[in-house]
Amino acid sequence: MPRRPDVPDAAEMEQRYIRLLSNFYDQIYDLDFRIDFYRSVYQSDGKFCAPPEGHGLAAMLEAAADTLIHPEDKADFQRLFQRAELRRALSSTGGSTGGEYRKKCLDGSYRWVRVMVFPFGGSGQERYLVCFQDIDVHKHVGASTRENVLLHIQSLDHLRYRAIAEQTRSMVFEWQGPALTYVDALIPRLLAGNYDGRHLFELWREDKVLFSEDRAVFENFLRSLADSEPSSAVTMRLRRRTGAFTWYVLSCTRLENNTDEPRYMCSLRDVDKAIHIARSLRQQAEYDDLTGACTMPTFLEKTGRLRHKRPDALRHIVRYDVAGFRAIDERFGQEEGRRLLRAISYLTRENLASDRELFARLSGDIFLVCLEGGSERVREFMDWLRRGVAEYANAYRPELFFGACRLDDPETPVREICERAYLALMAAKGRGLSDHAFYDDELRRRVLEEHFIKAEMYAALADGQFVPYLQPKVEIFSGRIVGAEALARWRHPERGLIPPNRFVPFFERNGFIVLLDKYIWEEVCKLLRSWLDKGYRPVPVSINVSRLHFSDNSFCEKLRALTDKYRLPRHLLELELTESAFFENEKILQQTMRDLQESGFAFSMDDFGTGYSSLNTLRALPFNTVKLDRAFVSDGTDNRRGRIVARNTITLAKQLGMKIIAEGVETVEQALFLRSLGCDHAQGFYYSRPMDARDFETFSFVRRKCFWVDPRLQETLPRPEDDVWAKK
Repeated sequence: MPRRPDVPDAAEMEQRYIRLLSNFYDQIYDLDFRIDFYRSVYQSDGKFCAPPEGHGLAAMLEAAADTLIHPEDKADFQRLFQRAELRRALSSTGGSTGGEYRKKCLDGSYRWVRVMVFPFGGSGQERYLVCFQDIDVHKHVGASTRENVLLHIQSLDHLRYRAIAEQTRSMVFEWQGPALTYVDALIPRLLAGNYDGRHLFELWREDKVLFSEDRAVFENFLRSLADSEPSSAVTMRLRRRTGAFTWYVLSCTRLENNTDEPRYMCSLRDVDKAIHIARSLRQQAEYDDLTGACTMPTFLEKTGRLRHKRPDALRHIVRYDVAGFRAIDERFGQEEGRRLLRAISYLTRENLASDRELFARLSGDIFLVCLEGGSERVREFMDWLRRGVAEYANAYRPELFFGACRLDDPETPVREICERAYLALMAAKGRGLSDHAFYDDELRRRVLEEHFIKAEMYAALADGQFVPYLQPKVEIFSGRIVGAEALARWRHPERGLIPPNRFVPFFERNGFIVLLDKYIWEEVCKLLRSWLDKGYRPVPVSINVSRLHFSDNSFCEKLRALTDKYRLPRHLLELELTESAFFENEKILQQTMRDLQESGFAFSMDDFGTGYSSLNTLRALPFNTVKLDRAFVSDGTDNRRGRIVARNTITLAKQLGMKIIAEGVETVEQALFLRSLGCDHAQGFYYSRPMDARDFETFSFVRRKCFWVDPRLQETLPRPEDDVWAKK
């Protein structure tokens, strides 16, 4: 008996069912567990990665879990598609099951998707439709709704449309040829217009329900339908009865019905909240709330577009900030700090050509601009800001520092140019001679050097490439070695011996100095232990201690444990501090020093006289030894004022019960000068350059040598009135 023309067969009903679901889902797959088979029946506009082809169903599911699903969601995804678990879930829910997972996109990112599994065959068959729906925006804003389409393929009557509307929060209508065959009752109730039998598309245009600016995209949508596209969608604004325009997604699918007139099923879904939330999130992500400036990601993206649009234009990236902004914030209040930042943003914006120049606020008081032009444009911009900021306030005068880098090499990422501008800014602050600096060859050389050091430092430490070199401390009168200073050297397998001024300042900045110090300390302890085991009488060795160690609450215990590990008398390890350590927290420093001194350690103050509070440091901190900076030695032999300062410094230190060692002694004249002032010990190239441990051991213990002493150094110290150095 032939079927009625208006009653679709099973294959046609399946096709209708799939087309209906494609209005709501981004990907749809047909899975048949009985024959280990799967196929893709619908893919949206190429957002998500597709599973690998050429596999059976089981292999595909395993590969998809490994490569397409976020690792944290993999176990749950695999559990969903276990056959027994799938049958149990569908029997308990009565028609569908699913879950939410993060799925990989074509650009490598992950987005949240809702996966729904529907039965797709007769009773007892293990054939399913698996549908993926993008819910990433809803997931991130906490506004996702439970959309669950419980469809059966027995009919597509009005009851089914109502089920679709209820489960997907969509309004449904259908037409065939020129006539509407079904319209959801919510449409005329919610949307403006006179629903008098006209087609909805005509009504929305003629009654001005459609937002005027969306007419062009709507006409493109209608043309795609007229071109016999099987499905099409458009996002547009429609006027509600309240008069407000609301964002909707209109999706239409053509249904095969074996007649000359095409039949369409459409859904209308309210996406107004999602769009406004997405726009709000995008605004927050792309622009700074306080100043209206771009955020860093937006700045990088837009600068890249400008670069692509006008590749031959000369540009500079300038980074700038406010000197002492934290102090301004603390003294005058956070509101004043925010007012200053808004003023700087206003001044910046006033000076920029908005169609080809950009600015961003990174954080706090840090700004970036992309300027079109050469160095003169940069200088003009800096002058503009200086003048504007100088007129800003009477209570204080903000100052800016600038770092600039030319944006010329198209192969160099914009982010790297911004980093170079930062290095130029740091150079301007470090030099103290100007409020600005341009990234140049010297800065570039330093950057490359630091990149090399950063890439190599951990491997070098693990491979033992850092070694302690020892520079003797000598008794001026006798030439006898009375101590040594351990200095780190880097024996690189390709670059040879790298001096400390090439890597120590960088390690101080990035914190690696803590690891290097500990390594050198242990190497020195090994040396001292080996000398004791050989029967030698080693001299004390001083080790450098960075200020960063004093933030470690277990610092004292670690030093004690280190000397105990090698069974060393603690006086053999002298701890050498520079003045940079004294400004962190004087009370903590005092307590730490006294704690370690009570354990038997000695302290020496390195580079005395290079800072602004050396005398105060002598008063406040319990040093055992003071090391005079080389400036005292060179100045003392050249001018009378230097000699007076050096003499009185040595006298003061001795009166405080401290030993004196002069650094940087390079000539016999300097040694004679120090001897005349009562300085007993010296260290410098006049006696010896730093030597490796083996050479130091041979010289000091095997040969038991002293340094040659000029006879004049062995004469009795002159009385002050007979001191020829003091009379010069």
